[in-house]
Amino acid sequence: MLVIESMKKISVIVPVYNQVSIISSNVPKIIVEMKSTGYPFEILLINDGSNDGSDIMLHQFSEPFIKIINQNNKGLGSVLKTAFTQAGGDILIIVDLDLSYGIQNISRAIRLSNDWDCVVCSKYARQNQYPFHRKILSFFHYKFCRLLFGISVRDMGSGIVMVHSKFVHNQKFFSNGFGIHCEFFLSLHKQHASVLELPVQYKHFPGSYRLIYHSIQTTKELFVIVQHYKQK
Repeated sequence: MLVIESMKKISVIVPVYNQVSIISSNVPKIIVEMKSTGYPFEILLINDGSNDGSDIMLHQFSEPFIKIINQNNKGLGSVLKTAFTQAGGDILIIVDLDLSYGIQNISRAIRLSNDWDCVVCSKYARQNQYPFHRKILSFFHYKFCRLLFGISVRDMGSGIVMVHSKFVHNQKFFSNGFGIHCEFFLSLHKQHASVLELPVQYKHFPGSYRLIYHSIQTTKELFVIVQHYKQK
């Protein structure tokens, strides 16, 4: 059990999109990991318009700490915006359902919440296998956000992120897609939040990212963020 300063509630945010094959195996793993922490918690399973039966599969979980939210398919940014308004925890943990960043790192991120405003489990902080084209796209995305906004976080698309809820409540986010990564860390940067990138072992799983479509969508959202930033 973790040693914690106070019994704050944790909200675990799990985006779900066409992952029917891993729901039955991985959601219980998250439950077991959260019970081991000793924190009171809730798990938000947010189905972003899946068309493979994921919505039906999610309803096998009837525990009182699980909240299932179904919405039309809009993208990761829309899922996180929904989560930020629905989560009731003092600490938020955003977790990819494929658990590619290692289930044990949820507890590590929670433990560090006593000292950091945000913890990002990072596949770039040590040697990890990652598809070359995804690595190149991620690098240019990182450079863009660093040059324009001063964001120094390398793994903005991390599959495990801890953040204190006070940094997202009452914040206005525009991106519905993957542009939310830049927008999220820009918001933390402007609020002078302390951010730690935690080196972890990473195992790549094919996800819902479509190279051309999502690259174009993310580029458009980044320009919207730039325009909004200039107006302030």
